[in-house]
Amino acid sequence: MARRELDKVYNPKGLQEKWYPRWEKGGYFELKEENKKFTPANSYSIVIPPPNVTGSLHLGHALNHTLQDILIRFERMRGKDTLWVPGTDHAGIATQNVVERLLAKEGLRREDLGREKFEERVWQWKAESGGMITHQMRKLGESVAWQRERFTMDEGLSHIVRRVFVELYKEGLIYRGERMINWCPKDKTALSNIEVEHKEINGNLYYVRYPLAKGFSHEGKPYLVVATTRPETILGDEALAVHVADERYAHLKGARAVVPFIEKEIPIIFDSAVDKEFGTGVVKITPAHDFNDFETGQRHKLPMTNVMTESGHINEHGGIYTGLSREECRKKITADLEAKALIEKIDAHKHSVGHSYRSGAVVEPRLSLQWFIDIKPLADKATHAVKSGATEFYPKRWENLFFDWMDKIEDWCISRQLWWGHQIPAWYCVGDDHCKRECKEPIVAVEKPDACPHCGCKNLEQDTDVLDTWFSSALWPFSTLLPKEPAEIDKAWQGGKVPTSAILDNFYPTSTLVTGFDIIFFWVSRMLMMGMHFMKKAPFKKVLIHSLVRDANRQKMSKSKGNVVNPLEKMDEYGTDAFRFFIISIMPDGKDIIYDESRLKGYQAFCNKIWNTARYILMNTPEDYRIPKDVPTLSAMDVYVLEELNAAIEKCEKAIEGFHFAEYALTIYDFLWKTFCDQYIEMSKVALRNEAIKEGTLYTLYTVFAAALKILHPVMPFITEELHSFLPDTKENDLLIIAPWPKVDGEIRKGAHKTQHATEALLAVVAKIRQVRAELSVEPGAKITAYLTLTDSALVAFFQEHLPFLQSLARLGDVHFTEPKGKMIRAVIKGGNVYLDLASNIDIEREKARIEKEIQTLEKGRMASESKLASPQFAERAPKELVDAEKAKVTEYNTRLDALAQMLNTLKG
Repeated sequence: MARRELDKVYNPKGLQEKWYPRWEKGGYFELKEENKKFTPANSYSIVIPPPNVTGSLHLGHALNHTLQDILIRFERMRGKDTLWVPGTDHAGIATQNVVERLLAKEGLRREDLGREKFEERVWQWKAESGGMITHQMRKLGESVAWQRERFTMDEGLSHIVRRVFVELYKEGLIYRGERMINWCPKDKTALSNIEVEHKEINGNLYYVRYPLAKGFSHEGKPYLVVATTRPETILGDEALAVHVADERYAHLKGARAVVPFIEKEIPIIFDSAVDKEFGTGVVKITPAHDFNDFETGQRHKLPMTNVMTESGHINEHGGIYTGLSREECRKKITADLEAKALIEKIDAHKHSVGHSYRSGAVVEPRLSLQWFIDIKPLADKATHAVKSGATEFYPKRWENLFFDWMDKIEDWCISRQLWWGHQIPAWYCVGDDHCKRECKEPIVAVEKPDACPHCGCKNLEQDTDVLDTWFSSALWPFSTLLPKEPAEIDKAWQGGKVPTSAILDNFYPTSTLVTGFDIIFFWVSRMLMMGMHFMKKAPFKKVLIHSLVRDANRQKMSKSKGNVVNPLEKMDEYGTDAFRFFIISIMPDGKDIIYDESRLKGYQAFCNKIWNTARYILMNTPEDYRIPKDVPTLSAMDVYVLEELNAAIEKCEKAIEGFHFAEYALTIYDFLWKTFCDQYIEMSKVALRNEAIKEGTLYTLYTVFAAALKILHPVMPFITEELHSFLPDTKENDLLIIAPWPKVDGEIRKGAHKTQHATEALLAVVAKIRQVRAELSVEPGAKITAYLTLTDSALVAFFQEHLPFLQSLARLGDVHFTEPKGKMIRAVIKGGNVYLDLASNIDIEREKARIEKEIQTLEKGRMASESKLASPQFAERAPKELVDAEKAKVTEYNTRLDALAQMLNTLKG
């Protein structure tokens, strides 16, 4: 049977379309549960950070998922039982907004449909459009266990969410109360503190005159001046406040002031929380519209007057301003105050303002009846998990930020005023002929009760709020490992005990969580809380925190800046393998990732190099060749590359284990391109013509290339699987995805010391000659004469024995081991000199002049950069990235100048 011929041209798209369906249909991503006894020691699991069901694969996803896939493929090859759980998040606000926009195009609002019909429309949208990101995940090559795919609102996970809510409520950790919360007037829902992004904005500080009640004055004036950034909330003022120790206002104890427009008298109170240095030292207290004012109002038993609707418009308490938006009201009130001479002045004022991280709207502090989690007991357990070492952060510095957040954490508002999400499992007795709604306590249960346990009334209504999306996400590491059917869940999780199942017992805690630093508080901390509380174990052993991907100018990518990169387009353009390799190669440990597309083009060339190397090996192999089971006689060159392979295996294995992905990429890149292709492949062109060493060369070519494909497979799955299928002895089902990770060859290591030093010396001479040829622009095909003078006679003998390799790699003609006669180009090497006869190839004097001119130019550039760095104005005031870039320039100048100085010495002979 004739051997298949590898295509001349590398076609990445064809390989992706060929291999992914075969892997998925063949069940290679799945756990093999038949007759299999799992053990925690041999299990490796990851739960994917569930992307929003509304989402599309962005650059952050591409990086995050590639890292996870590398870990899973690597551990699968190391013989572990691997489980990578995929799934998507129902994304309450985001999904509801998407469907509401679709309804708007039909001239409808969700209220027109009613809750039940609206939910049906959302499920319909999910069935038709919600799977886009899972198709994109397949395109990226993710080897997730698709048969275990979960959705945070599927039947099983919804059942678990309700169970958790009920248990926390019974334990007194969930409560319902009226508190100040963050309110998004655009989405008309409560937000937790961490869903609020604080941004510095340029606003105004309005100095407003509040008339004093009859009989009072201050500094001879019948009013007090109060500084505020929000004049629209004047309508809800319940007091003016000054610091208890502020002597300027001591005479006003017991005095009252009048709220402009509504002519309501309010007290002047004294409180230690007031900042004497802000404005005039007098502040307005609006308890229903400011967190600090709320606390002050509680201390002084002030009324709570809410003057805004859910949409951020002035309500019926606003008098003539009723119906205006808060922005319109601010303008109107300011104008009216000025008309009545009640504005002292208006100063420009930069201050921090909370915005919804979802909608971008300015958040409104609002007094509201909501559901909360008493978070401190859970946060203490999460903190213990990290401090005890049960969970470790990589890089470790993120632990300090985590601890700081846990120390300052406040109760979690978990209710949202939405229709899409997990409806809170609480019911209220709404009364019938026998019950007049005397039952005040909510009835919290996993399923709807048949009747009110207090009065027997069957007329019950469920709470209309839904849970914060992060509530169900917090259960993700263990909820996804439980059975899917509610009845099976209840069997695995019986009354107050830790849940148990074959999968959960062996794959929880999960091995590694890979995520971005921006959701440590949103998600990581909450998973730790819930995992420790319900499973009595941390949900993951290691947390790998990766940085943001920034553009070439170190700017954060955003649509508004126009610098967003679509990874799907780049995968189409360069191939998925090249893209995956690129995205990890630019990932420095613990630092921001700088997107540089020129490197992506370089890794596309790397794929082509690997492909053409495979073609070369196959074309130079006899048709009936089989890799021998017994190792044939090996040359020093064979032993050299096999020992370099040993080193690459060890280094790559260690790099992946330590999450040093860029180091892993660089190691296999250097080994394949520089050691194997540039050195050994060139040597093999000589060796394959020598019958005495041909068999050893073929064995080495296939042994090294097969192992290199295995090392490369976790990051470049498609090209490696294809090329592996062309190797001799590869049968149809011998897939690389389940092949064992390569092992270090101990026998090679034992024997390598005999010739490794001499081979390295020969290759160092080759590198020096290549450097000289490149610097002096010697024609690549020119065969030049060389003279070598070496102090070590054993090396001379080795070089002479392996002369054909030296001549081939360095493009040499005659090689002499004597001192030359006449003018030569001299290069210093370790243990001797190499002289090159380039008289007929270059104009030496002209080259010397060219190099001296380049040195002068570079020295001027270095001087300019050093001068800039020496300037305090630049070093202290310029952005850090600009300073670092200038330092990098100086390093580059020095490196180049050193190289040119060496070359100039070489030309001088």
